[in-house]
Amino acid sequence: MDPYAERQVERRARPGKKRNMFIVLVILLGVLALLNPATEDFAEYAADDLQEILGPSLPGGLNQAVVRPLVQSLAERDSYIIFSVFSLPNIQDSSTFIGDITAKKRYLGVFKIFFIEL
Repeated sequence: MDPYAERQVERRARPGKKRNMFIVLVILLGVLALLNPATEDFAEYAADDLQEILGPSLPGGLNQAVVRPLVQSLAERDSYIIFSVFSLPNIQDSSTFIGDITAKKRYLGVFKIFFIEL
């Protein structure tokens, strides 16, 4: 008989701990799926971003009337259930208008409000 056997602490995870982690993971994935951004959410972000870049030179009404519908029509969305990837033509690149239509800016969208340029 091992005299130290009584002192050894069992290092296995508790059965409830794994289950709780699984439940938290499922809830997080569900929230991500529910808040997966649509093209309209991205258009709002892009229009607001353009407003910040151009500042006072762009009238506020133009933002609502022209920029958002334009971004919605140009944006391509790839949905991956828990996040989306949006592609826009790179209009700052002069080769886009010469013939290179494949030049695109890509954005990762999560939680309907977070957009990260890739």
